[in-house]
Amino acid sequence: MKKLLIAMSLFVASAVLAADPMTKYDAKPGSKVTLDGTSSVHDWTVESMIIGGSMELGFDPWNPPAAGKVPAKVTTTIPVRSLKSKGKLDPKRMEEVMQETIKAKTAPRIEYRLTELTLKEAPKTATEPLNFDSKGELSVAGVTNQISMPITMERLEGNKLKTKGSIPLKMTSFGMKPPVLLGLLSTADEVLVSFEWLTEKAGATTAAAK
Repeated sequence: MKKLLIAMSLFVASAVLAADPMTKYDAKPGSKVTLDGTSSVHDWTVESMIIGGSMELGFDPWNPPAAGKVPAKVTTTIPVRSLKSKGKLDPKRMEEVMQETIKAKTAPRIEYRLTELTLKEAPKTATEPLNFDSKGELSVAGVTNQISMPITMERLEGNKLKTKGSIPLKMTSFGMKPPVLLGLLSTADEVLVSFEWLTEKAGATTAAAK
């Protein structure tokens, strides 16, 4: 039994040593999330320039591995009150309705947590974006759903990454009722969510400044 325990300990230790270290990338200004929808009158758009959180990668994006699942952790947050109207509707009223619909008082943040990341194929050039399939948990208006979406990751100068993606979602899937404005204008259930998330390798700015 003692020999078995020693063997198991050595196996676990070797597995830990063999695992790739996780490199952290912090959210930086320059990000954007957009919600596009339709109504009985015309289309509408709201945007936020704030995507907080961080990403940890167990591989080097500038020297990516072969296609397959890759180690990664992602948590992001978007303050609901940072969503601003960009459409033709009354901006102030649209933002009020949006905050009411997403239940900003009880669920002030939109949150996302990555659960799985799969590299579709290794890029052919140093400038070609990395293409992934992702799975995660999205929490909106106090309701959490599992979502899957393709994403791309651009490798930028200065140890920065720009991750992009989009997914159609239904408000009713998150317990939200599509709002009606002024008692006349009704919005459709489906919303297209698109994002561009800029992150930078932790400590990169400090190191570059030395």
